[in-house]
Amino acid sequence: MKLYYASLELPTGPALATATEKGLCRLELDPPPLAEFVDEIEAQYGVRPVEDIRPFTALRGELSAYFKGEPVAFTQKLDLRGTDFQKAVWRELMKIPYGNVRSYKWLAAKVGNPNAARAVGNALNGNKVPIIVPCHRIIESSGGLGGFGGGLEFKKKLLRLEGVGGQA
Repeated sequence: MKLYYASLELPTGPALATATEKGLCRLELDPPPLAEFVDEIEAQYGVRPVEDIRPFTALRGELSAYFKGEPVAFTQKLDLRGTDFQKAVWRELMKIPYGNVRSYKWLAAKVGNPNAARAVGNALNGNKVPIIVPCHRIIESSGGLGGFGGGLEFKKKLLRLEGVGGQA
């Protein structure tokens, strides 16, 4: 297996992306120092990643458009690793349109287990490609923001960017 990484400069600050030959497998929006990141990726995948921006050309353009407030349907191929439940959650999550939010409970029902809202939250926490797999679009049934790995302020920023003002 080959593993690639690249530094990306986003309006929110530096980011680091990782991809296998199959697709994007990680997007760090608040990355650790580069050497630490590379060591962590190597430990996780058993392969030392090489720096190469080419696998991320489309992603850079799509993220640039996204942060300009344009509705983007990301085309980046993904190599998502997780349990069958996590993958089901992530697949449903990617169907939520730009500028829309849904609840943890709604997402649990979509994956066939309406009582699994907490498990959905754990699956979202395991999402390694935020924005592309838009976990920020999931909120509490009460309208509260719930959690977000990048922090609630960042979640609010993403929701406002997408025009979701009531929850942000």
